[in-house]
Amino acid sequence: MDDPETFDPGGRFRAEVQASRLLDPMPGLQVLADSLGAPVGDVVHHALVRWSGAGAEALLAAPPDMLVALREAAAAGDIERVRGIAAALLAGWDA
Repeated sequence: MDDPETFDPGGRFRAEVQASRLLDPMPGLQVLADSLGAPVGDVVHHALVRWSGAGAEALLAAPPDMLVALREAAAAGDIERVRGIAAALLAGWDA
């Protein structure tokens, strides 16, 4: 496994992940599932599929947050943040 600091310099994303644990998404997903007459697990799966594929859709609609962050990090000369964002964008690709 790669060093998490390479992927997420300064731990910004890791901190967001930890903070999100304070919220419970299940009540809203359960209401949606009940309204659709679908199992909540299917709705959760669908939400995750949509979220994980949103990067490609976002490229077609507007500049993704990660590219804006990349531009800002480059403009600030923050090479470690640039490296982390690049690692995140390329995660899962075997270059």
